[in-house]
Amino acid sequence: MRTFKTVTTQELTAMVCDGCGLQASADGDYEFHEFLSIAHHCGYDSIHGDGKQIEIDLCQQCFADMCGDTLRITDESNAPTEYSESSDNEQLEYSNIFDVICQSKTKADQLKDNCDLRLAARELLLKNKITNNNELTAALKRVEQLWDAQYKSAGGNELHQLADLICAYENKGWSSFFEEAPIADDDFMPSRLSFNSKFTCDEEQTATGMLSSIPVNTEINDE
Repeated sequence: MRTFKTVTTQELTAMVCDGCGLQASADGDYEFHEFLSIAHHCGYDSIHGDGKQIEIDLCQQCFADMCGDTLRITDESNAPTEYSESSDNEQLEYSNIFDVICQSKTKADQLKDNCDLRLAARELLLKNKITNNNELTAALKRVEQLWDAQYKSAGGNELHQLADLICAYENKGWSSFFEEAPIADDDFMPSRLSFNSKFTCDEEQTATGMLSSIPVNTEINDE
């Protein structure tokens, strides 16, 4: 004889960023797998309080905004497992310190521009309105970044919301992009028959002129 008991289990189905409020579901949303969650039990002399429990869930963009300058990012496939003399003989990626500084500054500027653009787009979505051309430019740039976003993903939802705001600001609707071409006027044939070409030609060299010289047998009955 066997005795059973009912066990209730919980399954994580969605994440909400504590920074920007981005929602991502576990069902086919790539942003969900890039969330970073931190849970820590504070000890003695902690600035958060002795014995306190702190937790935070951040999307990858908010985490990069907060910690991007101090992160150590490595490629696992290229990470050395142990120290060897050959590692000292590997060729450096940059030949001098000036290349390193310029490269880092370029990446930092790109990261700052992307962050500023995301923040500007987020403000537009929060107030749900575009009020000037500067905001329109920011929305169009963000749409260009999100153009290949997957349908029903976090990026795809942001893309459609921004597109709606742009259409509202420009007094356009989605239907204006799919309007049918105007139907030709019923009276277009008379206008074509009365058309006068700007080119002149010898009537004898035309098809009518050449065929007019061919004799016609009137005795043939077409019926």
